[in-house]
Amino acid sequence: YQDEELAFLLANDSDSFSRWEAGQTLCIRVIMGMIEELKAGGSAKVPELVVDAFRRLLTTEGLDKALLAESLTLPSEAYLAEKMEVVDVDNIHAARKALKKHLATELCSEFEAIFNGNQEESEYTFDAESVGRRDLKNTALSYLMDLDDAAMTKRCFEQYEAAHNMTDVMAALGNLADTETEERTQAFAAFYDKWQDDALVTNKWFSLQAMADRENVLDEVKALTKHPAFSMTNPNRLRSLIGVFCMGNRVHFHALDGSGYSFLADTILELNEINPQVSARLMRVLSNWRRFDEKRQALIKVQLERIVAHEGLSKDVFEVASKSLA
Repeated sequence: YQDEELAFLLANDSDSFSRWEAGQTLCIRVIMGMIEELKAGGSAKVPELVVDAFRRLLTTEGLDKALLAESLTLPSEAYLAEKMEVVDVDNIHAARKALKKHLATELCSEFEAIFNGNQEESEYTFDAESVGRRDLKNTALSYLMDLDDAAMTKRCFEQYEAAHNMTDVMAALGNLADTETEERTQAFAAFYDKWQDDALVTNKWFSLQAMADRENVLDEVKALTKHPAFSMTNPNRLRSLIGVFCMGNRVHFHALDGSGYSFLADTILELNEINPQVSARLMRVLSNWRRFDEKRQALIKVQLERIVAHEGLSKDVFEVASKSLA
């Protein structure tokens, strides 16, 4: 299919899966093209046909709301990375973010209509229609929050405060996590105060902060390792914070100063003495180091060599680290 044909299918196909598939293919192509423009020193331009197709999606009546939410969701950075021979961490992040922000800017009124039109008007119910409505509303919210608008941030915080279900609470928190606002600070503090005795929910609290798209996120992750609720001896808590940051927050873990790699190596060596099996599993984050650019390869290799040379290294960790270097 040509891009124009994919855009037509995204906007008009009567089959929801075909619509989603066409949209994913089109968005991957567009993002890859934007990446090439960024690498060449230009600005990443979004074709108008993508905006038009998304506008049609947002304004067509009668679509299944859960599937519509999926069709509006852009391919993940991890998936985009799998499409590249040499992973371009920074430009994948920049291009995907630019596309999402452009769509949010151009279709702001349409996203607002979706967000306002799918608010909860009754008590919480768990059925397909209600789940789809919440998914769609929160997808629209994620676009609107990319506009860095104070009024929208306030509405996001109001959703957090008023929500009577964890889906809406988590969506609001996840969007606030990316902001440098008082609302973020208040929401995360209130959430912990309320849910600190529930281990699974507290894990989510750690994970949302680890995934934040903010420049100082690694410093905050390090600070959270000192939090009273965090323990290196609790594998689930470890994965919810350090594992999520290293595997899920790609652009900040793979920062070009190597700080993310150094942090992970420090964690692996500390954990080596406590739980070698979990330490070895964390090692696998670095095992695909040859897929990155030369500078990142060099930075990761330094940490791999440092780990292998560590006195008292467990067999589990040594096996993964040595095979990664082989």
